Amino acid sequence: MLTNKQNLVLNVIREFIRDNQRQPTLEEIGQELGIGRSTIHKHVQALIRTGNLLQSSGKFAYEYAGDDEELGSLPYLGQIAAGKPIEAIVDQKQINLAKFFCGAGRYVLRISGDSMIEAGIFDKDYVVIRKQETARPGSIVVALVEQREATLKYYNPMPTGVVELEPANKALTTMYYPADQVVIQGVLIGVFRDYQAAA
Repeated sequence: MLTNKQNLVLNVIREFIRDNQRQPTLEEIGQELGIGRSTIHKHVQALIRTGNLLQSSGKFAYEYAGDDEELGSLPYLGQIAAGKPIEAIVDQKQINLAKFFCGAGRYVLRISGDSMIEAGIFDKDYVVIRKQETARPGSIVVALVEQREATLKYYNPMPTGVVELEPANKALTTMYYPADQVVIQGVLIGVFRDYQAAA
C-alpha cells in the first residue's frame, strides 16, 4: 500500500508524461510538489521497491512503463485478414506497447542483412532485445562470436560442446563454433518496422 506522498509522486510522474511525452527528472517532481530532490529520491526508491517504478541507471534513476490505458498504449480493434477477407470485429482492448517493448535490460538494434528473413526479420528492421547471458535452445539471440562480431541467429547448443548459430534463410549456411567462443548478449522479444522511413 502506497503512502499519500508516494501516490502524489506517482501522479506527478503520470501527468508530466502525458503533458510532456517524457518522464520528469527528480528535480522536476520536487518542484511540482515543493519537496527537495533527496526526499523525492527516497519516494522514488520506495516506488521501485513496490514495483510501481522500475530501477534505471540513467539520469532519471527510475523508469515508468505506464499503465494499460496510459502513454504507450494503442487501441486493439481486432483481427484483419492478410489472405481471404474476414469480417472485421471491433474489440475494445488496449495493447500497451511500452510494457511489451520497454523495460529494464531491453535495448534496440537495427538489422543489417537478410539472414533472418524466414523468421520475418528483414534488412533495416528494428529488433527489441532483452539483455541476458543465457537462452533456451531454439531462441533467437544476439551472439558475440570470438569476441569480435555480433550476430542475430537461432541458438542451438549441442552436446558435443559446439554451438550452432542457424540463420533463417535457406540460401545461407549454418555456423558452428566452440561454446567458449560464443557469448549470448540478449534474446529477441520483438520486431518492428518503420514504413514511413522506407517510403
